[in-house]
Amino acid sequence: MRMPRTVLVVDDDASVLKVLKHGLTKSGYLVEAVDGGMAALALLRSKTFDAVLVDLGMPEVDGFAILEEAVSKGRCRAVIVITGEGSIPIAVAAMRAGASDFITKPIDFSRLNASLKRALGEPVDERLQADRRRAWRDQYAPGFIGDDQKMLEIFGIIERIATTDCNVLVTGISGSGKELVAKAIHAASGRHEGPLVAVNCAAIPKELMESEIFGHGKGAFTGASEAREGKFQQADGGTLFLDEIGEMDLSLQSKFLRVIQEREFTPVGESKPRKANVRIVSATNRDLLVMAGEGKFREDLFYRLNVIPIHLPSLKERRSDIPRLANFFIERSATKHGRRVSGATEEVMRGLRTYDWPGNVRELENLIERMVILKDGDGLLEPRDLPGMFKEGSPLADDMELLSLPEEGVNMRELVDEMESKLIIAALNRCDGNKAKASELLGLKRTTLIERLKRLGIDNY
Repeated sequence: MRMPRTVLVVDDDASVLKVLKHGLTKSGYLVEAVDGGMAALALLRSKTFDAVLVDLGMPEVDGFAILEEAVSKGRCRAVIVITGEGSIPIAVAAMRAGASDFITKPIDFSRLNASLKRALGEPVDERLQADRRRAWRDQYAPGFIGDDQKMLEIFGIIERIATTDCNVLVTGISGSGKELVAKAIHAASGRHEGPLVAVNCAAIPKELMESEIFGHGKGAFTGASEAREGKFQQADGGTLFLDEIGEMDLSLQSKFLRVIQEREFTPVGESKPRKANVRIVSATNRDLLVMAGEGKFREDLFYRLNVIPIHLPSLKERRSDIPRLANFFIERSATKHGRRVSGATEEVMRGLRTYDWPGNVRELENLIERMVILKDGDGLLEPRDLPGMFKEGSPLADDMELLSLPEEGVNMRELVDEMESKLIIAALNRCDGNKAKASELLGLKRTTLIERLKRLGIDNY
């Protein structure tokens, strides 16, 4: 029979200690509880534990000192830190210093037990965890469709950080759902009754961006006939979502860094600063650290924005969600356009599952809407309703992962060039010929895309 796991609990609040000791003992752990950092250090120097649960905000000797002693001296297998909801950035710093996880007060014992089990390598009831995350998703993020494990893990992260005020940076390729993450964070936060204000940094000319975000006074520039409130002020008491943050001009980045630090801003043409209580969620499909190395993005701003990073998988990384997404879009498009389309055949679903979706969920949504509108007749979408790139004989047919080789063979170079040309033209058409955006859609550098356009003889863009 295996001996119970040992846990050291450290907190300077006697009531918290009592609750934690009772709850963990009830869960089958052998618990020792001490009411401060000095006592914890002394105990750790005399014996080892399977896990240490420590409050970060203690006087004299704080949780970081306990963490360092436990990790550097190998006094336990795992450290889980306890923090208040307003101190998530500190908890994230603790995880970078070696903590396995963090738990916010008030303590949720189901989450704490799951965290301890994961940290100690014990089996977790993943079905129960998945059910909890689905329930949270259905309440706060109904726009997210799918049950892929990668997405369920992201829902778990959003659930834990939504109630805090820490800044969040959402990354992922175009069309992966970054704005939906911002909406879910806002909906589940204490700011949900306040505004969610979105700014697309790529859609606003750089000479107008400062005025758009911070507002301007009357007469601040030619044409400013009256004062205008900026997005930062509009988001007071709520959340500001900065989409495509990597497109923000460097000169504005330095001003925005100060705004994040001070939580105050000055409208263009005015001298008196104003304050606004705003939570910032940013999103990008670019690597900001690489941009920082190239001098295109401020590294200090990156770290201010990236307190909590959330990376969204591409659609091809969660293919199991494609049928569910497709059915959702079919139902919505049929209702929107008054079509009697009830679903899709298995052949169509197989084709959708095997396509790589360079345009992500947005591309799937647009394709389904087009198929529903153009379908001849009622009932299920059929293979004949699919566009040419899915047809038999195309490199992107529904059996694309297992392309058959004709007996007479093929010219592989020509086949690859044909596929490459179709994808590049599709990307350019979707981006209205904008090579920078098309290259992002294809996962290429702009210079690489231009080189391939020349090589393939695509010179009409």
